[in-house]
Amino acid sequence: MYNASYHLLIVAWGQTLFASNRGAMARLKWKDNVNPRVAIDELEKSGKYPPHVVAKLRRRQAAHENAYEGLIMLGTAVVAGNTAGLSAEWMNGMMGTYFVLRCAYLWCYLNFTDVKKSYLRSVVWWMGNFCFLTTIWKAGSKINA
Repeated sequence: MYNASYHLLIVAWGQTLFASNRGAMARLKWKDNVNPRVAIDELEKSGKYPPHVVAKLRRRQAAHENAYEGLIMLGTAVVAGNTAGLSAEWMNGMMGTYFVLRCAYLWCYLNFTDVKKSYLRSVVWWMGNFCFLTTIWKAGSKINA
């Protein structure tokens, strides 16, 4: 079986970019390429958009930042798993599962606005983390066997 795990890191990185609020801001005709990290604050101060729109942009930005934070551990898992000789089936499955869970996580983050539903988002986040944590654990165990 072909091991696509390194290539799928590019897909995971692309997913991180997709989570960015830049596209959503452009659709609202609000773009600040000079200082984009304060664009949501500027948009909110303008008063041109309702609070629920601003809140969704903030959730999107948080999901984007969270995706970047996860990339380091995902990359570590791919390198560790391949170095240890974990099967292509395992590595591809781990990456595919992680990708699907991150898609679900992004959807939950963007669409859940009440506290009870937000816990489901947290469960999905932990399920995604379990993918790379299990891979790192398996790699360490195999190397030390």
